Amino acid sequence: MQRNQLRIILGLGTVLGALFLLFQAPLVKAARAIPPQAAPPFVPTSPTPSQTNSELLVWDAVMKELTVTAGQATADFSFCVTNVSDTLVVIDKLNPSCGCTTAKLPSEPWLIAPHTGGHIGITVNLAGKFGTIYKTVTVSSTNAPKTLTVKVNIPENPEMARTRNQEMAKADRQAVFRNDCARCHMEPTKGKEGKELYAAACGICHDAEHRATTVPNLHALNHSTDYNYWKVWITTGKAGSMMPGFAIENGGPLTEAQIASVAKYLSETVPTNPQTAQLK
Repeated sequence: MQRNQLRIILGLGTVLGALFLLFQAPLVKAARAIPPQAAPPFVPTSPTPSQTNSELLVWDAVMKELTVTAGQATADFSFCVTNVSDTLVVIDKLNPSCGCTTAKLPSEPWLIAPHTGGHIGITVNLAGKFGTIYKTVTVSSTNAPKTLTVKVNIPENPEMARTRNQEMAKADRQAVFRNDCARCHMEPTKGKEGKELYAAACGICHDAEHRATTVPNLHALNHSTDYNYWKVWITTGKAGSMMPGFAIENGGPLTEAQIASVAKYLSETVPTNPQTAQLK
């Protein structure tokens, strides 16, 4: 019995082995038919331009500041640059931020040999400008781009300021109590009355040495005045002129009591006529 079982087991093993070889042969053949995959070629990574060129040019500064005198026509700057590398650097052109700014290269294009340098000139036209302004110039070259900035502090020409203020007052006489003008025409009036208030609110225009021709000398008027004349004029201003209304309800800085104190001061110090004055 045991011998028969052994024969059967051996017979099954032989059959299974034959089947395995039968099915394996096509797989091995197909695998041999596939060519081996080639490895990708090695390509070294090149540094980016910013990594190789960012330090080729060294500037004495990238921002410069200049305070000019009133009426000065231009602001002139000079930027020094040095090629600290062992390669040639070419500056192709300069691009100013606006038409009032010009920039000049020693040559165009400017070839800067290794370990040499020079200067770039920048000029800002100041015509019609005041306050603090910023202008930029972009440097285009074989090096990484660079932006140069100039800052100019420009005091306003007194004559220009006077003309500008007069034009503004003609367009809107109450404008003297707003924005920057308020520093001269509103703030100094706080807490003052009578003569002191007159000097702060009225005298700065009417008693000024170089007052506008349309601003009268209150001590040399050619018509009659009295307390009521001054009070009405100070309160409401004068239509068709640059004289604003100083009363709070008209957008001015003065209370009724302050206006009364100035009217009283003027009626006591300015020559009067017994006849009732009429506004002109």
